[in-house]
Amino acid sequence: MGTLAGTIMARKEDTLYSADKIAKFFGVATKTAWHWCKAGKLPASKIGKEWKVRVSDLQKMIDRKVHARDDDDSPRLF
Repeated sequence: MGTLAGTIMARKEDTLYSADKIAKFFGVATKTAWHWCKAGKLPASKIGKEWKVRVSDLQKMIDRKVHARDDDDSPRLF
C-alpha cells in the first residue's frame, strides 16, 4: 500500500489538460494547441470532441526536449 503523498502525487500526474489549458500553459492560441494535438506533436488523446493531455506525459515530453536541446543547442520545443 502506498503513502497518502504518493497517492496524491499520482493523481496530480494523471490530471488531464484540455487544449485550452495547454494553450495557456504554452502561451499560444487554443487553435494552435488543438493542431499540435491533432498532428501528434503533443502526447494527446481525443476524448469525445476534446483533446486531452496527461500532465505526466507532457512533463516527460518537455524533459526529453530540454535534454535533447542541451545536447544539440536546438532552440525549438516542436
